[in-house]
Amino acid sequence: MPSRPTKINSAHSPLAWPTAPPSAWPVASLVKRMLQLFRERLDDRLRPYGITSAQFHILATLEQEPGISGATLARQCHVTPQTTQVLLRGVEANAWILRRKHPENERILLATLTPAGKRVLARSRAAVSQVYEQMMEGLSSQEAHILEILLSYCVANLESSRSPGKPKPPLSGTNHSTIK
Repeated sequence: MPSRPTKINSAHSPLAWPTAPPSAWPVASLVKRMLQLFRERLDDRLRPYGITSAQFHILATLEQEPGISGATLARQCHVTPQTTQVLLRGVEANAWILRRKHPENERILLATLTPAGKRVLARSRAAVSQVYEQMMEGLSSQEAHILEILLSYCVANLESSRSPGKPKPPLSGTNHSTIK
């Protein structure tokens, strides 16, 4: 087994990851910082509507999938079931959702938007669009599409490690200059 080099020439090298500080992981650091800034800007823009970005995400997901359970909502929103329950209690207290018992399992509560929830969601969409447009400013539609594809590869790579046997995306050998 070859010995580990003592000098790392590139932060992109997998050998640098275990010992280098997170700032040496430029892509992960930039993605994290972008998400932090996006959420901060979004919360600032949503505050006048009395809603947070996390609550917006819950309502938008319920609009797409009405009547889903808290567990499904947690998976769709990429948060823990405990966080989802806190968020659901908050939006329920604001009368933005109704929860009813599942017809086959009374322990499961299914959530749907109320007319008030639909209104706050509709009013909030412009704020979300403004923040998204600010984030994408200066990128052509082709550059935005390429960014989306490249980040999708990163997500797929990490998701494939969760489910062994799942095929990896065809990243190597792909000519990204031809992506349109």
